[in-house]
Amino acid sequence: MTSKTRAAALRSACLALGVAFSLLACSDRRAGQGEGSKKKVDGGVAARVNGEPVTQAQLQRMLAAPLERQQLLQELGVPDHPGSKELDRLALRKLIHRRLILQEAGRRSFVVTEQDLDKAVTSLRRRFQDLSGLGAWMKEQGLDDQSLFETIRTDMLAARVRAALVEEVRVTDEEVQQYHQAHKEDLKTEEVWLQIIAVKERATAEEIVAALRKGEDFGVLARQRSVGRRAAQGGDMGWVEAERLGPPLREAVGTLKAGVARGPLQRGNEFLIVRLQERRPGKTKDLAAARPAIERRLLAAKQQEAVQAWLTDQERKSKIEVLALAN
Repeated sequence: MTSKTRAAALRSACLALGVAFSLLACSDRRAGQGEGSKKKVDGGVAARVNGEPVTQAQLQRMLAAPLERQQLLQELGVPDHPGSKELDRLALRKLIHRRLILQEAGRRSFVVTEQDLDKAVTSLRRRFQDLSGLGAWMKEQGLDDQSLFETIRTDMLAARVRAALVEEVRVTDEEVQQYHQAHKEDLKTEEVWLQIIAVKERATAEEIVAALRKGEDFGVLARQRSVGRRAAQGGDMGWVEAERLGPPLREAVGTLKAGVARGPLQRGNEFLIVRLQERRPGKTKDLAAARPAIERRLLAAKQQEAVQAWLTDQERKSKIEVLALAN
């Protein structure tokens, strides 16, 4: 797809969604340059990082996005209180970190090519049956046309920087053995008995969630509306090891109580509603069986530590001016 063809397609898509999509926004986000290039700041500056602005608009957008706000609240461990300065400060620090990472992307000459962006946009659009579904998702996430493209591009650059920062991180055999010895109780293979409804559209999933809240039977809804492989069995998946579930399911099931359903959860191009029937403890794994899980846990922790240490060092070295929090 050529630049002109893609630009036209994207403008048409956004106009169909009722989104004001400017040529400047399109061309800005197709450029393979880091977000760190200086632009006219609109709506005030919340902070400057080595002379580059973090805008009030960016801060307000992060605070308004449901998913990002929920992640911030979880990190703080506090309930949601409108106007919380503590939440504002954490959001601003996240944006400062994002700016530091994007500046590192520039130093390393990382770019997002037109082909990269084409693939990412195509992948995103395939998750939705039509443009109205995409538009509803954008609204839910607090995204407009500009912030959508900004998010795609900056997320790709940030992922490449993080991958480079943790490239040399390794887990030793001694660390695995020590972890196994100290966490045997945590390494029990908990099993969960689940029912799952899978649908292609978020709107359909939300309709099913609403029906469940009204007291409709999960199994009946699964047989009627699920496209999952166990739909005929009422979505009954039987007993499965919790750790073998994919990330969205594993995280959701981890805090569920028996008899409670949760959703929609996005997995690839599907939206899931999961109900926990029951959970039971399993047997403690020996070292050989537990090794893959231990290595994943330790590697993730060490990678996070490496990135955090790098960010702390960058904060110390950089000129960071905090000017104002969100109004």
